[in-house]
Amino acid sequence: MPGPRPVRAGDPQWIGEYLVTARLGEGGQGIVYLCTSGPRKVAVKLLHRRFSGTEEGRRLFAREIEAAGRVHGYTADVLASGEQGGRPFIVSEYIAGESVQSRVDDQGPYRGNDLLALASGTASALTAIHDAGLVHCDFKPANILVSADGPRVIDFGVVRALDTIALRDHELRGTPAYMAPEQITGGPVGQHTDVFAWGSTMVFASTGVPPFGDDHDNGVLLRITNDAPALDDVPPTLRRIIEACLSEDPAKRPSARDLTTLLRPRIPPQKPRAPTTLAGHTRPITSIATNARIAVTGSQDLTARVWDLTTDRQLGAPLKHDSPVLSVACASDVLLTGCQDHTINLWDLTTGDRLGDPLHGHRGPVLSLTVHGRTAISISNDRTLQWDLTTSRSKLLLHNNHVMSAACCELGAQTVAVTGGAWDQALRIVDLATLRFVGPPLTGHTNKVTSIACGDLDGKPIALTGSYDRTARVWDLTARREIASVPHLSAVTAVTFGTHQGSPLLITAAADRYIRVFDLVTRQELSDPLTAGTTSANRAFPLTYLDHDGPTILTSGDDNTLQSFHPDL
Repeated sequence: MPGPRPVRAGDPQWIGEYLVTARLGEGGQGIVYLCTSGPRKVAVKLLHRRFSGTEEGRRLFAREIEAAGRVHGYTADVLASGEQGGRPFIVSEYIAGESVQSRVDDQGPYRGNDLLALASGTASALTAIHDAGLVHCDFKPANILVSADGPRVIDFGVVRALDTIALRDHELRGTPAYMAPEQITGGPVGQHTDVFAWGSTMVFASTGVPPFGDDHDNGVLLRITNDAPALDDVPPTLRRIIEACLSEDPAKRPSARDLTTLLRPRIPPQKPRAPTTLAGHTRPITSIATNARIAVTGSQDLTARVWDLTTDRQLGAPLKHDSPVLSVACASDVLLTGCQDHTINLWDLTTGDRLGDPLHGHRGPVLSLTVHGRTAISISNDRTLQWDLTTSRSKLLLHNNHVMSAACCELGAQTVAVTGGAWDQALRIVDLATLRFVGPPLTGHTNKVTSIACGDLDGKPIALTGSYDRTARVWDLTARREIASVPHLSAVTAVTFGTHQGSPLLITAAADRYIRVFDLVTRQELSDPLTAGTTSANRAFPLTYLDHDGPTILTSGDDNTLQSFHPDL
């Protein structure tokens, strides 16, 4: 999509509640305007009058656009729809970036990691669209915008929505150079059609020319239905994948989810480095926290233990408790432990001495702790509390919403807590100074949010979340939107953020006992999965990361040990 351009005579000043500030483009479906709604910028597509349809048709159109609004991650979020003077319009998230079409026209084809990141990101976008039960039907380079946080697919769901308001029996749906054979011959159109268009789009991105040419007459349609695609100039890393996508037989094409698997980097098999194991606990480890080169573990054996990661030795005697230790967290000089008996205990991290009496405030086990500066957040089944570590006083942060995890970060001038819910699967951002919510909940997960971590991506604060819906997701906290979804084969039970050689990382643990490491910029998996314990273990296991003499992942083994992995990234 081109950059904003001045409005023209005859353009509307308002479209519904949205103030028109510039033109973004015009096509066969309508005109796209840059608009504002309060402080937020949005893109509004006002359809041409020929798509006005009937009142019933516009109602069905709105329903289709509402369905498109369920799609998140690698896409421009569809926010709303409406009508003005009988003309439907669609409101979507404004993406400040050029299209793949413009990028290739101006700078030439994609190469190397840029091409792989484009392929992986757009395949993930198609997966999200298809998982919502939708078909794009017009996937092409002009409908992919390249933003600072990766490729974003736009205009999904529009073709199907237009069928509710316009008679188009003899009209081809799609852009000729990127159409699949079944769109031309009248065969069944479905998700396999999008996969064909994805293959054609990747050929254009990597060579500058679609696989069957880009003329706009019947010649390209004849070549699509009769000729083999031109793939000689496609890089070998993608050629076989694209060739499968461009199969004339829809049944032989991979699914979008298959593509996300096929596009993972091929890592040469190598003998994995065995983890370092630190023994001492006599029952399972429930939680792990780190502070510089120190690790702290909590256990069901009624102790917490402090470990020196430089020497791989336990520091001092076990910190004894009256009940199982379910959660631990570290401040600069203080260790916090949360226990089955509803208490929170403070310890001097250097001497191992208990600091005062246990803190009371919960009426249930303290399941999770997080620390930010001199503020701590504790989570139990009854409530979520904020603690001042200087005064040991607490404030009610959230009533019982079955919060399972929380993390803290700086969001502009605010210090906030990001919490994940079990009942409504939503994220909430809370200003720790005012104890007020920052905007409405963030939604996207379809099952319990099990784990949250905060980090930084391109200078922006982000949240990472894991869920029983078998995804890990990345959220831009400034823009308040999901920017990536990373599918897994089982429930994601833990996530954490890290960096290695300046690159931001997402580290996940799942119910299948695999630990995975992803580059947050390219969304590529960086190594073979690591195995924590055995797949027979029927419990979640803790996870944390630090860059200590190289990347280090800490987790627990089934033999009650602390395991330290050193993956080759």
